[in-house]
Amino acid sequence: MYSDELTENEKEAIRRCDYASQLLTNEKIPHVIKKKEIGHINLLDPISGKVVMSFWARTGKFIFTKIPTENFKWKEAQEERGIKNCIKYYKKVFKNVN
Repeated sequence: MYSDELTENEKEAIRRCDYASQLLTNEKIPHVIKKKEIGHINLLDPISGKVVMSFWARTGKFIFTKIPTENFKWKEAQEERGIKNCIKYYKKVFKNVN
């Protein structure tokens, strides 16, 4: 599927990207894998389908691409890392997720 020319970081990103995508699918969170070699995944608004968060599986970093409501402490959320934290904050903002 991928050549042996991938770096160890790229191989790790692909493994983590697959894992993160599976967790998002299990949670019924709409998402699109943008580039597996860097582990980039976009999380989508469940209604509009627009990108609202980006997640990088190798580093665990996530950002909001659409700033949530004012009462949500989104800057604090972005200091955290990991797919499980990403899912937790996504669900806080998009309460209508299954």
